[in-house]
Amino acid sequence: MKMAFRRIVVTLALLAVMATAGNPAWTQVSTKPPTAAVASSQSVAAPNVAQLQATADKSSARIQASPADKQALVRAVRTKNTDAASALLLKNGFTAKQLQGAKVVLTDNTGGGGATDKIKVTINVKCCPLSITIIISF
Repeated sequence: MKMAFRRIVVTLALLAVMATAGNPAWTQVSTKPPTAAVASSQSVAAPNVAQLQATADKSSARIQASPADKQALVRAVRTKNTDAASALLLKNGFTAKQLQGAKVVLTDNTGGGGATDKIKVTINVKCCPLSITIIISF
């Protein structure tokens, strides 16, 4: 009888250990990260395109007036360097918050050549998704 009682106690002890060791594993497996549907349900304010376009116009005028900035922007557009173009936008009127999440599109309508002083810089803003297009042309 003692032998049977010991086996029952040992078996119950092993089951208890397995149950407590297995429980954290189950909670780790069942915990799921938030889904995209939950994340997208939060309202995201649309950017004020009119305000951004006004900033773009001022920035374009400042870049056009500064030969050094204009030359750096032309070089950035021709080499498709969005980081350098974004840095120039920050320097000439845009804020980091305005550029956050924006896609910077660089368009060269000069054919890759021509004098920098004759090039015209145009900056356009489009919404949803936010896109800032920098165009250089003659």
